[in-house]
Amino acid sequence: MKLAAVLLVATACSQHLYSPPTQAYQVAPVHTLDTEQRAVDIDGSTHSQIFDPGYDAGSVRLRGGVGNDTELSLEAMSAIVNSSSISTASRGVYAGRGGVRINPGHGAISFNAGIGGGFAPAAGTFAAIDGGISAGYDNCYVVPIASASLFASQPLEARAVDVTVDPDKPMTSTPVRTAGATIRGGLRVSLSPSACHAGHEAPWITAGFDVTSLVDATSHAQLVGLGAGLTFPL
Repeated sequence: MKLAAVLLVATACSQHLYSPPTQAYQVAPVHTLDTEQRAVDIDGSTHSQIFDPGYDAGSVRLRGGVGNDTELSLEAMSAIVNSSSISTASRGVYAGRGGVRINPGHGAISFNAGIGGGFAPAAGTFAAIDGGISAGYDNCYVVPIASASLFASQPLEARAVDVTVDPDKPMTSTPVRTAGATIRGGLRVSLSPSACHAGHEAPWITAGFDVTSLVDATSHAQLVGLGAGLTFPL
């Protein structure tokens, strides 16, 4: 599910900071890993608005099966906001997340949830939770995936950030509690169908697109994203 960064969103006359989620992009498999199976995901994504700043993100995720159609994950994410502001404030955001995913009955639907936090050198620290649902047709060749998720993000030590665009009109923005939703579609393409058919975890390529909506007490925004990734069994 999911996005990344103290997202800096510009409007015609102002710029606004949102408190972010801790996951920018993932096209997860429908089925969870079996007990004692492990895999690493490496993802990259870009997210933008028409005429407004976007951001680029990258993440590394370790997943492991724990039985009962359940897997746990740990991931680290970093993002850079692509802003036209003249401010020299840092545009980086760094986050960590722990997650769980359940695939009841080894069927076509899985449920996921996560909790984590992070910091932006300019804007301060934050904590976030998320949860969602995914559906897909699992096979050993090309797996189509559709997912929807929600998140809530709470600043812990928010700081005002210089977001000035016009030097004659200095501006600051401070992130506040933010809620969001992401709808994502994507594909997982197996790099080793033979390993998959033999019951082993195979390497995969993923690609997807998403639409994320953000809202806080005073503003709202919508971003469109594209992402790609690789999954390697351990």
